[in-house]
Amino acid sequence: MTIKALTNEQHRNVLKKLVDFRKIIKGIKLHPAGPEYTSLMVCFLSHNLSSADCLLRLYDSFGDEYFPTTVGYTIVRPMFEIDVTGHYITRDAYKRAHQYILYESVLEKQQMDACRKHRNSKNSNWGEAMEEAWQHGWGLIQTEVNSRYDSVRNHFENSLKKGKSIRNWSGKSIRQMALEVEHEEAYDIFYADLSSFTHVDVRLANRFLRLSPKEGMSWSIRARPQDIGGVFRYAGIFLTCFLILFGQEFKMWSEKDVEDCWG
Repeated sequence: MTIKALTNEQHRNVLKKLVDFRKIIKGIKLHPAGPEYTSLMVCFLSHNLSSADCLLRLYDSFGDEYFPTTVGYTIVRPMFEIDVTGHYITRDAYKRAHQYILYESVLEKQQMDACRKHRNSKNSNWGEAMEEAWQHGWGLIQTEVNSRYDSVRNHFENSLKKGKSIRNWSGKSIRQMALEVEHEEAYDIFYADLSSFTHVDVRLANRFLRLSPKEGMSWSIRARPQDIGGVFRYAGIFLTCFLILFGQEFKMWSEKDVEDCWG
């Protein structure tokens, strides 16, 4: 994974070069692991390229002074998760790609059951809303949803808690997957910082805090230069890592082609 200390402008330029890889992804051939793996990896790549492009467009709209860094960090965080997930799936491409896709039936079942449960909510507004969602939606397809869930549940049952589905498609946390694909440092350093903007901890609030010897404490929505640089630095690092993986898997470009964007 590329890690270089550059100026904010240089980090943006790196991201621009990386986004340009989208111009050559039209000729992707089916991977030997099958269409499921191929489609997932293409979707992951498209998401990360789109996220990077959104960051560049945000900067074009707001510039340095009011660039929405908290929004930027929130966009960047899934780019790391996609990179880790892509590397993890690639370790056993056919099996894990299928398992990832099949988990949709578990998610669908969980959402339907939540709607059924909250039809009896003590909050009348919620109860009415869930009743309407049930009558015009889930209630009409519950047989199909249950059938799809029953057909895949054996792939996801936790042996320690019989009958209960694991909490996600892999049965592992992002950290556990990161450890398996040699992304431990990136998880502990980069991902921990990015998570502040998802969990809304005090570090997010402190991005807006200003302390002045004369004026005391105040709050400002002006962007801090180090945060602007952080957004583009993280995005560049995560996109670089995934582009290298994708290039290796689909023989689209070399690692050097990607690394040259940092030169």
